[in-house]
Amino acid sequence: MSPSTPIRLVALDLDGTLLDSQSQISPRTRQAIADAVGRGVIVLPCTGRPLASLPPLVAQLPGIRYAITTNGAAVWDMGTDPLGAVYSRYADAARRQTHQPVRLLHRPMPPETAREAFALYQEYHGPLSIFSDGCAYLDAPGMELFLARKNRHLSTEARQPDDGRYHVVRDQPEWLSRHAHEVEKFCMFFDSAEIAQAALPRFRALPGVEAVQGSPDNVEVTAQGVDKGTALLALADMLGIPREATAAIGDSENDRAMLARAGVAAVMVNALPEIRALGDIVSTRDNDHDGVAELFERLRL
Repeated sequence: MSPSTPIRLVALDLDGTLLDSQSQISPRTRQAIADAVGRGVIVLPCTGRPLASLPPLVAQLPGIRYAITTNGAAVWDMGTDPLGAVYSRYADAARRQTHQPVRLLHRPMPPETAREAFALYQEYHGPLSIFSDGCAYLDAPGMELFLARKNRHLSTEARQPDDGRYHVVRDQPEWLSRHAHEVEKFCMFFDSAEIAQAALPRFRALPGVEAVQGSPDNVEVTAQGVDKGTALLALADMLGIPREATAAIGDSENDRAMLARAGVAAVMVNALPEIRALGDIVSTRDNDHDGVAELFERLRL
């Protein structure tokens, strides 16, 4: 399949899509992105992660300038120094060469909604991350649980190194009491996929939220109406690009909205069956075997 309208903007999910199971990007995929950028296509990461957790190897891809983060709660223009923009949100930013990005879109949760969601999360066991202004905040017990999960290599998101990107706060409830108006997203990894599945309807029942899953054992909560697809079309509008000239590539539940709203929905073969069903085009290769590069070639990017 090749789109009737030339694609001018491509949004890429990270975990399970652009990144392989070792959190790397293959040479063939790197080249496919470089070739598309060289032809004037805007390629950007579109992720549930905050800006601080955008992997440096993604920020250093050729032509990367924009990023959609926290499931669409923020859209960033990282300018000419994307890596410096990512480092600007690290806990140890003062020791790094940084660059201040421009936030083009920001949709934090209403404070009372953030408090209600946080209270529900307190009923469960697992590392809870709070994303705010591009940063990721955990408390010390949550950081220990997160690192234990990383050591079990349960997902590429779990493989994120403890390289200064996390802000460890003494007391999450106390932090939230002062910053409830700044919360972009909550993300918890539960002790099992079964617990997460049982919790998901409870979060979805909260008024004023969107609750999705980026992996089977997590639940991610943002403000109602916030999703990757809405953010993608908002950025396309800012750049003067019509919907039919956009494409989205993803694999998981939190990619559903961007796949539904983009001009072309391209889905990884390793996606869940219900997500594959959304695809205008589905790769024959998975994220460990150049699936993104294959989709770029089939879309004539």
